[in-house]
Amino acid sequence: MTAAGIDVLRVDGLTVRRGGHTIIDELSLEAKAGEIVALVGKNGSGKSTLLMAIAGVLAPTNGRVVVAGASAWGAARERRAARRALGYVPENADAPGFLRGSELWALCAASRGTEAPSPGLVERLGLEELGEVALERMSLGQRRRACLAAALLGPPKLLVLDEPDNGLDVRRLDALVALVKDHAAGGGATILATHDAAVVDQLGARVVSLT
Repeated sequence: MTAAGIDVLRVDGLTVRRGGHTIIDELSLEAKAGEIVALVGKNGSGKSTLLMAIAGVLAPTNGRVVVAGASAWGAARERRAARRALGYVPENADAPGFLRGSELWALCAASRGTEAPSPGLVERLGLEELGEVALERMSLGQRRRACLAAALLGPPKLLVLDEPDNGLDVRRLDALVALVKDHAAGGGATILATHDAAVVDQLGARVVSLT
């Protein structure tokens, strides 16, 4: 568990350019242990770009991202430590489509030295029938639940969730909210992007607006 009040995520002066355009310009923010941060803003405001830079997927032009004390874009050793400390669900819940759910979970568990999803997590996310299904055959909501289970393994110190509510029915949305709040109660931090103000309210998230 991470002590309350300690920065799990720190972003300093981050700039990201894509296709010759500046998407993120000298942005700084932090997420402390036990905190949920919600990124809000219109499409194209940079929410997904910021989350990809935090998750170690998209390299920034300038600035620094530190996850659990390790630089996400520093030396190779620090990059590995930062990636092990976070769980990431991208906007379209992308993962190699040929993988079955159980194979995805096994790979993520092995990378973090932990176990596959617990029976409790399987039940809460409704994963019982997804273990032997290839991700390419899953609906968006099913892929999202499968990827969320992978992201939660460990558990990570930081959850990075891009539109995690997209494609979920009411029951699974309630489960998502409960899981993120449980993660915060256990000392983890979460940064997420969403267009759903009701989800932000249910999570009690601190809002960061991107324009």
